[in-house]
Amino acid sequence: MALLAVSNLSHHVGKKEILKAISFVAEKGNVIALLGPNGAGKTTLLKSIMGLNGNHKAQQEPDHNVIMFESQLINEWSIGKRVERGLLYLPQHTSLFQSLTVQQNLDVVYHYHPYWQQQTRTIFETESHQWLNIANLSHAKAQTAGSLSGGQKRKLEVVRSLLMKPKMVMLDEPFAGVDPKSIYELKHIFQQLAQSGIGVVISDHNVDQLLSIAQTVYVIVGGSVVTSGSIKDVLENKYTKESYLGAQFYQEIAQRYLQ
Repeated sequence: MALLAVSNLSHHVGKKEILKAISFVAEKGNVIALLGPNGAGKTTLLKSIMGLNGNHKAQQEPDHNVIMFESQLINEWSIGKRVERGLLYLPQHTSLFQSLTVQQNLDVVYHYHPYWQQQTRTIFETESHQWLNIANLSHAKAQTAGSLSGGQKRKLEVVRSLLMKPKMVMLDEPFAGVDPKSIYELKHIFQQLAQSGIGVVISDHNVDQLLSIAQTVYVIVGGSVVTSGSIKDVLENKYTKESYLGAQFYQEIAQRYLQ
């Protein structure tokens, strides 16, 4: 059973149709890649799933604008309820409290997330330390978030999200403005999440980095899914080859993923 299933989701801004009956499925324990050019609708899709574009009215007969999470229709759920039930969205632009330290940014989760109201401070500190260690941020606990590099900020945001006990994490451009070392560390974290049974959905322009960790790929262009499937399926698709990747970049990518 899919952890997240979206059926024929559409979204309009005025008279402009941004999403055109998009459907996709995300399984727990998998990394799902959303690829596509700027303006394709990837961010709108993630925000709509999270409820940030308002609640889409579902029509279950036929399936239209249906968003299912753990087999439950969530269209009418508040953003807070979606978060509490384990659906998280990490936007491209930082959501950190810049004047607070790394540890204080994490403490916000301890003080306000329902899960941690039932746990001791010691358990929280142990778990937060483990994730900071994995993210190579333990040395920066006393630094303000605003003083961190772009890669460190992104890793801190991911760590903070993980302390919110998600079942599905949706990330928008997590590799944007991030140094190579931090990209490597982020990829390692995303792979660990998938291995632990968490679903991971990533939208990013960094095709090569994303394909290196994804199990399933959706290519979105003009608000529609133009192809989807395994990395092999997507790379061998005629549209992906000719119109999205281009011949030269396709050859470089194919040498790594189609051997």
